[in-house]
Amino acid sequence: MKIAHIIPTYNEKDNIGLMIGTIFRIGRKYRSWQNYVIVVDDQSPDGTSSIVKKYQQKNKNIFLLLKKKEGLGRALVTGYQFAVNKVKADVVIPNDADFQWDPEDYPKLVKKIGQGFDVVVASRHVAGSKVVGWNWFRKLNHDISNSLLAWLVAGVHEVRDHAGNFKAIRVKNCLDRIPLVKMKNAGFSFQLHILYELSKIGVKFTEVPVTFKERRLGVSKIGFNRYYIRDIFEYIKSSIIIRIDRSERFFKYGVVGIVGLILQTLLSKLLVSLNIEPFIAVSVGAEAAIASNFLMNNYWTFNKHVISGMDLINKFIQFNAASIGAVIIQGIVVFFGTLIFGKKAWFWSMIFAVFILVIPYSYFIYNRYIWKTHEH
Repeated sequence: MKIAHIIPTYNEKDNIGLMIGTIFRIGRKYRSWQNYVIVVDDQSPDGTSSIVKKYQQKNKNIFLLLKKKEGLGRALVTGYQFAVNKVKADVVIPNDADFQWDPEDYPKLVKKIGQGFDVVVASRHVAGSKVVGWNWFRKLNHDISNSLLAWLVAGVHEVRDHAGNFKAIRVKNCLDRIPLVKMKNAGFSFQLHILYELSKIGVKFTEVPVTFKERRLGVSKIGFNRYYIRDIFEYIKSSIIIRIDRSERFFKYGVVGIVGLILQTLLSKLLVSLNIEPFIAVSVGAEAAIASNFLMNNYWTFNKHVISGMDLINKFIQFNAASIGAVIIQGIVVFFGTLIFGKKAWFWSMIFAVFILVIPYSYFIYNRYIWKTHEH
C-alpha cells in the first residue's frame, strides 16, 4: 500500500525534520506500507526547504514542492494532485508539521481504510478524544467554523470534526473523483470543502478519537491578522455556497417528484377506472413515475453529472433496480390500505406512501448510487 503524507509548511524549520523522521520510523513497523512524504512549502524564509532537501539526499520517497505563499488550501490541492498523479498513492494523509496532530496516530487511520472506510477523520469530537492547551480564542475560532458554519450553515453532517487537517483518504474511486483543479479555497475552508465534495459521491466516512496538542516548536499561524480575516470570510462564503448547492438540488428533486406524482396519479386513476386492482394500478403508475423521474433528474436536477450514451441505458436499469423498493413500498401500503379501509382509500394510501416513505428513500438512493460525481 502506497501512503502519501502531505505536509504543508511555512516557517517550520524546527519541526519538519522531526516530522519526516517520525513518519518513516512508524512506517517501518508495517512492511506492506510504502510511505512517501510530500512537503509543500510556501517559500518559507526560515530555511524549511533546505532541511527537507537534506532529508531528500538520504530518502528517495521524500518530495519537496515549492510554491508562492497562497494559503493552506492551495498548498493541499498541490499536494493532493501530486500524490494522485505522480506518486500514484493508494491512501493520502495530510497533516501539519507542528505535531498538534500526533503522527503516531496515523496507523489507526490507515487500518480503518483497510476495514472498508474511504475517509477517516482524526476527530476532536468523538468519545475518547481530547484537546490540550487551547485558549479562549482558539476555542471560539473552532466553534464558529466547525459548529456554527460547517454543521449548521453548510449542513455537512457526515463527520463532527470538519476543520482538522489530519485524515486518511482512499484514492481509488474516492479522491481521484474529486475535481481538485476546481477547488479555489485559499485558507482552512478547504477542509470543509473537501469533505463536502467527498460526501457528494457517496463515500464511507468514519472518525477516530485523537488527542490534539499544543504545537511542539515554533510560532502558531493562527492569529487575528489579515490572513485570518480573509479565511473567516472565505469560510462563511463556502458554507453558504454549500448550503445553496444542497438546497437547490433538493428543490429540483421536489419539483421532479411532484411531476412524477401527477403522472402516477393520472395513470393509476385510469387503470382503477378499468377495474384493475388498486395495488397493481398504483405499482404500474409508480413505474411510469420512475421513468419520468429518471429522465428529469438526469437532465435537470443532477445536470452537472448527466449520464448519456450506453451509460444512460445501464443506469436506467440500475435506477429501476434501486427504485424497486419504492414500487414495493407503495404496493404494500395501498394493498393494506384498501384491505382495511376499502378500495376508495387507494388514493390516500398512495399519497401517504409517497410522502412519508418513498421520497426520503428515493432521495437517498439517487444521491448515493445513481448520480455520483465523475469529474476529475
